[in-house]
Amino acid sequence: MGRLLLLCRLIARDLRRRPGEAAMFLLAVTAATASLALGMAADDALGTAYLKTRAATAGPDITAITTATDPAAVAERLARTPGVVAQSDPVFTFDTVVRAHGRDARSAVEGRDAEPSAVDRPLVTSGSWVRSGGVVVERSFAQVLGVVVGDRVTIGGRDYPVVGIALSVATGVYPGSDWAQEPGPSDYGGKVWLTTADTRAAAGDTPGVHLIHLKLADPAATTRWIATAFPEGDRGGDWVNVRYWQNVLDEDAKFIMFARPALVVGGWLLAAAAIVTLAALTAVRAGRDNRRAGLLKAVGATPAAVAAVLLAQHLLLTLLATALGLTAASLLAPELADPSAGLINSVGPPATDTVVGTVFLAVVVALAGTLGPAVRAARTSTVDTLADPAHQLVRHPRLTAVSAYLPAALLVGVRLLARRPGRAALTAVGAGATSVMVTALLTLHAVPDVKVSYGVSNPGGLRDIVTVQTVTGVTCVLVALSVLNTVFLGWSAAVRARRALAVTRTLGATPGQVVMALCTAQVLPGALGVAVGTPVGLVLYNLFSRTVVVPPGSWLLGAALAVLLTVGALTALPAWVHTRGPAGPTLNAEPA
Repeated sequence: MGRLLLLCRLIARDLRRRPGEAAMFLLAVTAATASLALGMAADDALGTAYLKTRAATAGPDITAITTATDPAAVAERLARTPGVVAQSDPVFTFDTVVRAHGRDARSAVEGRDAEPSAVDRPLVTSGSWVRSGGVVVERSFAQVLGVVVGDRVTIGGRDYPVVGIALSVATGVYPGSDWAQEPGPSDYGGKVWLTTADTRAAAGDTPGVHLIHLKLADPAATTRWIATAFPEGDRGGDWVNVRYWQNVLDEDAKFIMFARPALVVGGWLLAAAAIVTLAALTAVRAGRDNRRAGLLKAVGATPAAVAAVLLAQHLLLTLLATALGLTAASLLAPELADPSAGLINSVGPPATDTVVGTVFLAVVVALAGTLGPAVRAARTSTVDTLADPAHQLVRHPRLTAVSAYLPAALLVGVRLLARRPGRAALTAVGAGATSVMVTALLTLHAVPDVKVSYGVSNPGGLRDIVTVQTVTGVTCVLVALSVLNTVFLGWSAAVRARRALAVTRTLGATPGQVVMALCTAQVLPGALGVAVGTPVGLVLYNLFSRTVVVPPGSWLLGAALAVLLTVGALTALPAWVHTRGPAGPTLNAEPA
């Protein structure tokens, strides 16, 4: 109990005295866990929303689409097929153009009765169900059209007031809602409902099709039922197309086809950036952690107990960050899975695989950033830890020979880089992770078909918007975290090298050369990270893309230069602060 109390007091003391470090740790790990958890939870959220809407609307297992003049014969044949437990009357529907607020959009118009059907009973979420002279608009289509109850739309040259907004899973959400098209290429479109009489009148001479919705005894056996109903493709002489509920779910899943991998990959890239953050924080607090380890061992603590003390705060914050990330993912997953609002969404707990994957990522980040220094501090002898002797510098004769002919600023920068290769590796990892996402974003914008307009003139635009917003969001978070890391690493480098640079200044180096030296020590590994991250970003994007896309070389070069200039600028600021004063006080000060 005494050890646990000591541990809690030390954690509370650290959090109280250095809340900024704890907040930065929490922010970095939360960003990584939230991105990964959101990517993993999106599929579950979509499936949950679809099944909930399907249950509320008596969604069909099978929809048969036929151009037969008399659909009754087709309906009778389907009803006699083994496995059918319920069937709707044939629904007449046709493909047309709906006009609303001065904009045109393709749409299917379905004729329905006021009485509920045995299969496919759309759920009215606003207004009322169809009545003579009134139209009900499917909710995802209404969102794109920008119509609400009380607005008017034009169908077949006639104006109809919108009397209701409804949900249905008989077809996919917009733009995959139009199943009223005859054999041949199909266009994207929405769906509206009129009474049967109004539908016939609006169609006029326009040919249409009939939909026959079926419920099966075994909803999972749709493909087996189709093989039984239409052996060897026999459609009974009539054109009959068949869609089943798995088709609808697959169509809805296209919204997050590219958003999910972007979030998952982005989560691991954010994890890499978080490891940089934790490693930088650990390097800053290494001195006081070593002293604490020495004091604990001096009063009898074992190396295991010392390591536990040094790791406990990080693991506690990791647990909190994981909980925050999972909570954020649970709240955002329904919105990501159904951006068109065409399903009934609800917030639920994350699935087991999502929790396990997120916890694994968080633990990897925490241990990768903090385990090594904690173990080294615990294993160092008590005398050496308390005495804190000066560290012998490693000489690099070949590097000395090569760099001797460089300008003064570059010479000092290369020496600083060789003195602390660990910090250089952190800079390279941070710049590389940022370059991966920036390259992926540029590649996405280079795709000719991607149009980020959200309107009826571009039915596929909403899918593009989801992808672009997801990649942009992950990129912005990663860039923000990388900026914090760069500032932190630059400040740490300036603090650690202030005595060496003060000696350099006494030997004739100007403050400008010192600033340039520190920038060189950060920009060179950053250039290596950019050189690796750019092609990796291209490979990752095209790995999940259906077509190979390469953005213009000027875009990639501009992005690489922007990353490197940002690294240099963010390093120059703390370096300049440390060169404002004279070198004498720094040399006279006691070592930290």
